Amino acid sequence: MKDLPLSEQSVVIWLTVRRFICGAADCPRRTFAEPFTQLTAPYARFTTRLNHTLERIGLALAGRAGARLAAQLGLDAGRMTRGNSTGERDSTCSAR
Repeated sequence: MKDLPLSEQSVVIWLTVRRFICGAADCPRRTFAEPFTQLTAPYARFTTRLNHTLERIGLALAGRAGARLAAQLGLDAGRMTRGNSTGERDSTCSAR
């Protein structure tokens, strides 16, 4: 996943996620993954910090102007990267 640049260098975080098996017989989910709520939302390609920054740029400038500013800041996100920032976690598993 991508994060904010550090000293004008791109940052990519390789994250290893542990998977767990639910032991409850009535659990609708058999397996679930370790959550990283402080770092990112489930299935996200960007960290929460980078996503928040891109949202602010998108809301302030939108369109090509926003894409140009993001590129100049080294945020290297395509123009279609908007909107998928709200991932919801499934809270149906009682074994958590």
